[in-house]
Amino acid sequence: MFAVGEQTLLFTDVVGSTAFYAARGDPAAFVEIKRHFDEVFAIVGAHRGAVVKTIGDAVMATFVDPLDAVRASRKIHDAFHPARADTPIRLRISLNTGPCIAVRLNANADFFGGTVNVAAKLQALAEGYQIAISDATYAAPGVAAYLAEQAAELEQLAYTSKALPAPVGVRRWSVYRGS
Repeated sequence: MFAVGEQTLLFTDVVGSTAFYAARGDPAAFVEIKRHFDEVFAIVGAHRGAVVKTIGDAVMATFVDPLDAVRASRKIHDAFHPARADTPIRLRISLNTGPCIAVRLNANADFFGGTVNVAAKLQALAEGYQIAISDATYAAPGVAAYLAEQAAELEQLAYTSKALPAPVGVRRWSVYRGS
């Protein structure tokens, strides 16, 4: 069973996770990663999103409303703010909005298509405390106004790939600068 519809996909990624696992050892690192999953899942749910799956230390979530995804992204960075001392976890986030295929495999939903692929690839344009927001997400109702309310300083970038017919416009928001 599958359906086609517009979604906003959010991907998180732990910055420096390879070094983190090497320094802490797999069991201790996983305990910290699991704790971070619990916090991210709660924030996604509080913003009317749904976690689709985890991929290693990353989270893939989906939202019907792009503004909810942007707000959730901000809250995720707020949860793992630079002054937080009880965890070394710091994240990068990417967002993209567009059509995708929703498929029910076994008991779980999953999402496929170009929108999903681009959302994942946009992480290459973000570092710790940054959100790479595709122009498609930025253009959604309420998103630009919310970012203006947040006094977000946005850098305009482009994601290019030989696999894509044209560059993807991106606004990169450094939620916490200099961290």
